[in-house]
Amino acid sequence: MESVLKVIENIYKNSDLSFLLSSYVARDYYLQDFRELFAGNKIENMTDFNYSKCFSICVNLSDLDSPFGSQGFDQFISENGNVYRVDVLMSVIAPYAVVKYLKYEKKENKVVVLSSNIPFLTNHNYFDEKLRQLLSNKNYKLLDDDVLTKSVPGIVLELQEFTPSVYNCLFEDSSSFYPYNR
Repeated sequence: MESVLKVIENIYKNSDLSFLLSSYVARDYYLQDFRELFAGNKIENMTDFNYSKCFSICVNLSDLDSPFGSQGFDQFISENGNVYRVDVLMSVIAPYAVVKYLKYEKKENKVVVLSSNIPFLTNHNYFDEKLRQLLSNKNYKLLDDDVLTKSVPGIVLELQEFTPSVYNCLFEDSSSFYPYNR
């Protein structure tokens, strides 16, 4: 944990990254790797370096070819009960990653999201193994919720009103300290 905090401190005290990332880092850098790993699945490249410091890839693990929030997405949940996806965040500024399995379901006529560090369905374990192997081959280390939710004192981010978390510093500067349920 101490080394993660040191890396963050060095990065933020010495540079502004948004301009550099949006100007010089190809947002599709890892997209082909994900297309090969998840052939046949809908892949959404959510990478945006405005307030993010990571590649952000979302893969539909359900038999669904519609993006999140679309009419097709909502219809699929209504007809099938659940949508399963995996979010993969790969920091651009340090060799750390987040993998979150998401389950969207309707409760009381609202779509709710559950998140997990492991797949919700056993038939998704194959993808999990391959995904973790890909991240390891790219020299990324997975961070767990305990590390991601640690405060990073001495760092000020534009959108985070309070002391930011490891998640905010390495992946997404947002008003949310940590967007996934624990």
